[in-house]
Amino acid sequence: MRWRSVWLAASSTCALALAGCGHSTATRTTKPPPRIPAGVAQRLAADADAVASASGCAARVPAQKLLDDVIAFQGRVPQRYREQLTSSANYLVSRIPECLPPTQGHGKHKGHKKKHKKHDEND
Repeated sequence: MRWRSVWLAASSTCALALAGCGHSTATRTTKPPPRIPAGVAQRLAADADAVASASGCAARVPAQKLLDDVIAFQGRVPQRYREQLTSSANYLVSRIPECLPPTQGHGKHKGHKKKHKKHDEND
């Protein structure tokens, strides 16, 4: 009797395992997410790399270029990504300080003028 119950348990286990390994095709219930065209994605990625490789205020120019390209490519970017992409590029530009213009002179002799004596030939 004991062998019979073991055989029955093993058979049912195999049957369940084989049923799970069926070759039925999986059906996709959701659509794949929309894709950004490869050329647009490469351009924006190159802009983002330029921002990442710059430091301090020098990153502002490439960040502004990234924002300009995001705006220029709005029509080619799927609607699903437009708002987040644009707001992220705007936020990035706003976080990078503008570079200050260079100051005049070196600052060492500020306000000091050298006085040169004119030597008279008669002296």
